[in-house]
Amino acid sequence: MEALGSDRDRMMGYYDNGCVAMTGWLGNLHGWAIGCVSAAIFGRCAIVLAQDSAGTEPPAGIRQLASKHLALYTDLPSQPEIDALPTLFDQAFGQWCAYFGVDEQQHVDWHVRAYLMKTREPFQAAGLLPADLPNFNGYARGDQIWLRDQTSVYYRRHLLLHEGTHSFMLSRIGGMGPSWFAEGMAELLATHRLEDGKLTLNYFPRQRDEVPKLGRIEIVQTGYASHRAVSLAKLFAYDHRGQQENQWYGWCWAAAAFLDSHPRYRARFRQLHKLVGDSDDHFNQQVMKIFVDDWTRLNEDWQLFVANLDYGYDFQKMDVEFTAGEPLGDGGQAISVAADRSWQSSGVRLEAGQSYRLRALGRYQVASEPRTWWCEPGGVTIRYYHGQPLGILLAAVRADDPIPQSPSGLLKPIVVGLGATLKIEQAGTLYLRINDSADSLGDNAGSLTVKITRGS
Repeated sequence: MEALGSDRDRMMGYYDNGCVAMTGWLGNLHGWAIGCVSAAIFGRCAIVLAQDSAGTEPPAGIRQLASKHLALYTDLPSQPEIDALPTLFDQAFGQWCAYFGVDEQQHVDWHVRAYLMKTREPFQAAGLLPADLPNFNGYARGDQIWLRDQTSVYYRRHLLLHEGTHSFMLSRIGGMGPSWFAEGMAELLATHRLEDGKLTLNYFPRQRDEVPKLGRIEIVQTGYASHRAVSLAKLFAYDHRGQQENQWYGWCWAAAAFLDSHPRYRARFRQLHKLVGDSDDHFNQQVMKIFVDDWTRLNEDWQLFVANLDYGYDFQKMDVEFTAGEPLGDGGQAISVAADRSWQSSGVRLEAGQSYRLRALGRYQVASEPRTWWCEPGGVTIRYYHGQPLGILLAAVRADDPIPQSPSGLLKPIVVGLGATLKIEQAGTLYLRINDSADSLGDNAGSLTVKITRGS
């Protein structure tokens, strides 16, 4: 969905111990005849459709669009954006195969039927809308998909790709895993870019207008701003099948995008689809084993991702190397801080109960368009980020052995600017960065120097 059905529905859709009889127009769907074959992967009898040589016109008000992997039935009038959907679905098939390691040549006959509805009545009258479907925007059962039309051309495609991902996972790799993974993968791969007729799945949007009315990033931003951020542990444990709380699609997408894009976790995350045939509990237990060695680190990285999430998030530039510091020597220490990186360890450990003086100097670039923007540690006041001038120097103190699940010290920045005195309540390593968004570090350049000494 955008709400999943029962485990039984998730595994196959319409099936039972015996063959399922179908009545109405679907029983002779545009020259298709119903047959029953053994579905070895499920050990049950499944509905299959075999094309008949004789064609039958669709019911009044419904038209058919077809491609190699999709038969689309809709009551919407012909429009380029709608008529292109089957061809785009075929492009998605190759990308689903590549992502999940499925041999495309062995599955060339995979075919999905999708019903894109402006109104429900024609489909109900034709027997194409089962009465037991929940309220939905999109719903997948086996190789059938039902979609309500959307006001956004982008989101209409997104919804087809989301449900197409569910259908592909169910029928090609044997399952979808627990809710967070099922919806996370569907959201991850459905978030796309279409340029000059070329479809790209698993696209991290650079700008809001690339994904009109999607709103996944805004869900996470709003949750964090209102102190309702979701931890990975809570997300992994939550079962929201059959519910339509839109916020969870945002958080599931965020978790999948984070794990799939972060250089530290990507390789392990991309192996998880091999576990989708397991029970949800076993799947999540295996996830914990896979990440056990850096679970605390993973959770802190997740906190920093959520706190800084924005369009165009730069995973490479935002990655933080946690390096414990050493006590400050009597003569103090000078530290270079790169303008194009997130938090950077100073290599200096600050002791609880002590005061330290920081003085900063240097000139560095904080933007390149429409011209180079030069900045000093006090920042530039023609643009603000998180309530502070762009480019201003920030500091934070991170405990060297943080308590698992506790808020990261890097979420509590201290404004330094040209200089400040820090009175340390809890010992830890000093981290430094300039104030800039996660999508804008790429056009920064240069560095500044920070001198640290004891006392005020």
